[in-house]
Amino acid sequence: MLRALLFDMGGTLDGDGLHWLDRFVRLYADAGLELPRERVRAAFDAAERRAAVDEAIAGAGLTAMVAQHVAWQLEELSLDRPELHAVIVDRFVDAVRASASTNARLLAGLAARGLKLGVVSNGCGNVGVLCEELGYAPSLATVVDSRRVGLFKPDPAIFLYASSLLGVPAADTMMVGDSFDRDIRPAKGAGMATAWLEGPESRECPDPSLVDVRLRRLVDLPAVLEASAIGAGAPRS
Repeated sequence: MLRALLFDMGGTLDGDGLHWLDRFVRLYADAGLELPRERVRAAFDAAERRAAVDEAIAGAGLTAMVAQHVAWQLEELSLDRPELHAVIVDRFVDAVRASASTNARLLAGLAARGLKLGVVSNGCGNVGVLCEELGYAPSLATVVDSRRVGLFKPDPAIFLYASSLLGVPAADTMMVGDSFDRDIRPAKGAGMATAWLEGPESRECPDPSLVDVRLRRLVDLPAVLEASAIGAGAPRS
């Protein structure tokens, strides 16, 4: 019986299946910069490495975190353009807040059904801060931030740790995430059901046997669970 749901943050709860890198590639293009994807990836990866060890990021809210991340990207891209920085940050943050408004209601509805909810993220230490800011926290029973707990996806141990905090066996838990390799594969390896958030565009599934539910939009999850054998026995308040 499904008793708990775990959600990824980046690309799932904050972007409905759109990875941060993909969003930045689009934002640079929208701003008139046709940068090769690999060049943006290199700048993005460099910013990610700095964010993972930066002390200020560990306590930052959404706007401060994104502003610093974009500043590091532009430094790597050798683009000293304050107006570009402002546009990229504002558009990125606005999109996250739009998703968050919908997803906060989604989480509240799932919690009202009696499901225990949690977040599992390869975060920078501030995932709890973001969950508070975006309105998710009241619906969550636990938040597992890799930097805080010393466990990192795709290690199945981080998923088992989260389910133990919820007090629910892995077999009664579903992981919902957009990354096949960091969310779906290891969660299934930990004995959980899985919901793969493909995003707005169809993606080839590396291994359909590891996926119990496929979603284009996160908001479709309750209806899909209601119609599936996995969610049919979910507890109700």
